[in-house]
Amino acid sequence: MRKFSIISLLVFMAVFALITVSYSKSWAHIDAYDDGIGEWVSFINWYPLKIKDSVHDTSTKYTDFTWFIDNDSDSDPIKLNKFIPLVNASLAFAILAWVGSLVMIILSVADIMEIKLPPIGKFFGWAVFLFSLLSFLIYLGTPAAKQKDCQARFSNCEINLYYQNKFFGKFTNSFGSEFKYGPSAGWNCIVIACAVSLVGSIFNILFFNHQTV
Repeated sequence: MRKFSIISLLVFMAVFALITVSYSKSWAHIDAYDDGIGEWVSFINWYPLKIKDSVHDTSTKYTDFTWFIDNDSDSDPIKLNKFIPLVNASLAFAILAWVGSLVMIILSVADIMEIKLPPIGKFFGWAVFLFSLLSFLIYLGTPAAKQKDCQARFSNCEINLYYQNKFFGKFTNSFGSEFKYGPSAGWNCIVIACAVSLVGSIFNILFFNHQTV
């Protein structure tokens, strides 16, 4: 039994679990400050494939989401034409990292059992690291993409809560209501999975298929 590969197995099981959790969690959020209770409450959550309005408990697919300037339904709607391809690309790389982590789990089990395999297990973890890295880095561009979608229809997008150009920050609307926005648990899971897969990849170069004890 190659006991070193037990560590590789545990590492990539953690990566697999983190990415799995990320699919069911929001990747970014907007919270509103409730003066009545003196606390921040969930307002909007951006999931991998939908936007959820926590106030009204409704969800809308990105492809169906529209926003009308000044809530005027007779105006041209703002659609997420540039935002959606970035989200899809980020999600696609997350899925590739998820599949890669599953492959590494299988390779680690095979190595523990001393099944003779090509040395792919020493290096395949780097693919998981690269895919997860690309996933969370691409998602960093989504605020700018949303603002470009807004600017295609409206010149002063900075006054609109949905289309802020930064990944995290605070916003006060014309009525004095306070909001804050930033990354959520889903995106954080991808970042952690990326870091864990980096550790596992370095470990595998040194110890995968290395010693029988």
